[in-house]
Amino acid sequence: MASSNPTPQVTAVVGCGTIGSSWAALFSLHGHRVVMLDVSEEATLAGRDRALGLIDSVVAHDLYSAEVAERARQLLEPASEPSALSDAMFVQESVLETYESKAPMHALIEEHVDASATIVSSSSSLLPSRMQQSLQHPGRFLLAHPFNPPHLVPLVELVPGTATDAAAMESTVQFYEAMGKIAVVLKKEALGYIGNRLAAALWREAVHLVDEGVATVEDVDKALYAGPGLRFALMGQHLIYHLGGGRGGYREFFEKLVPTAGDPIIADLAKWETVPDSARQAVIDGIDEFVDGKSMEQLEADRDARLVRLLKALYPKEGT
Repeated sequence: MASSNPTPQVTAVVGCGTIGSSWAALFSLHGHRVVMLDVSEEATLAGRDRALGLIDSVVAHDLYSAEVAERARQLLEPASEPSALSDAMFVQESVLETYESKAPMHALIEEHVDASATIVSSSSSLLPSRMQQSLQHPGRFLLAHPFNPPHLVPLVELVPGTATDAAAMESTVQFYEAMGKIAVVLKKEALGYIGNRLAAALWREAVHLVDEGVATVEDVDKALYAGPGLRFALMGQHLIYHLGGGRGGYREFFEKLVPTAGDPIIADLAKWETVPDSARQAVIDGIDEFVDGKSMEQLEADRDARLVRLLKALYPKEGT
């Protein structure tokens, strides 16, 4: 899983919070010298410390060797000045997800990196074309949507803006695939991209079922992770329903199942476009009961331990 390049490629992580520190851990574990920069020295050092903790955790989970991890720790370089970005040929920006927060940071990055450096913004819903309007070199810019935590979850969605060069996209795909990521390239930008649009549709119905008194938060979650969620780890919705159609595949699914088990259910799904106040409170009360006092740290540790077991089964790696 890790690179042994004797001359480490310099990659910058700008914005060192939850996502940025996870990116930094991943990049360093793959042999990159990672320059880390945030809005303050305190935030940068806190991000470095989070990345160190993530590196420790992947060794504990036996995803990387102690030797690889020790080298990765040495490759993390917290910076106090933006001039430290000058050697980076790939910049992963992960600051607060608003256009207003990202624009000045992109200007700062462009001021200090080479014109040929690729700049990628971590985002879960913003549109790259809007950001490109204020860039000096918009062709080398695109968005990357990781799924949290990026150092574990393989998927990264890559979203081009109208000005993104094909070569920049191609090199970015290669960059992430070298990190063991599974890259999905959108043909054009769409609000929320792919994964979050699918998740939003599912989430709306999950909230609606609780608000309507159909089931508890706990049982709605169980109905997902103990059923279709298992299949989702193996294949997507289209292939699942293609197989669900029997020997006739998707065509037979549409002909025989959609009229009786598709269209009627779709017609009965939630239609609201903003979350009703009653639904908001219902799921907040429900999740409090579900987690039963467990801290966020406990929940995250349990999530990651289960995720690691799943990753080892589905995506076995060698050379760690």
